[in-house]
Amino acid sequence: MMHNVNVEAVEATATLAATDPSSVIQKVGLEGDWQTAAGQPQFRTEIALPGGQSVPFEADYPPHMGGSGSAPNPLAYCFWGGLACYAMTYAQEAAREGIELRSLHARVEAKVDMSRALGVGENPPVDRIDWYLEVDADATPEALEAIKEISDYRCPGAWCIRNPVDLHTHLAICPAD
Repeated sequence: MMHNVNVEAVEATATLAATDPSSVIQKVGLEGDWQTAAGQPQFRTEIALPGGQSVPFEADYPPHMGGSGSAPNPLAYCFWGGLACYAMTYAQEAAREGIELRSLHARVEAKVDMSRALGVGENPPVDRIDWYLEVDADATPEALEAIKEISDYRCPGAWCIRNPVDLHTHLAICPAD
């Protein structure tokens, strides 16, 4: 283990993936329910963890967007998830390169224009996302920058933000009682 990364497991997974690319395909399926009771966060789910337990995830719009503000808004999860993916990729790649991190602090910044969501404009909701990493390690600035460049290339979250992903939406109409 190096700064909370099981390098041996990562390397074993990478070795297997080199000979069997299907071994690293992870299917993702999440679902959630709209909460109709007043005062509840608007959307809720339980996300399963590999060990079998689950954690609750709730989202709620802030009051000016029709929610109660009793849980993070959906974009907070998107921004935080991307940032977490990037920071985790950096920590993992540093460990793989043998660079011990004493600390890694990550921050995300973006401005969100809600006019499109409200049907009163055509502006893109987000036109820029900035991810910042603050790293403390016994390594040269060049070595830490090299890890950043690897992370920029390998991070799945960064890839999804930089490249269009084919989105298909579906609707099932429930019969009236």
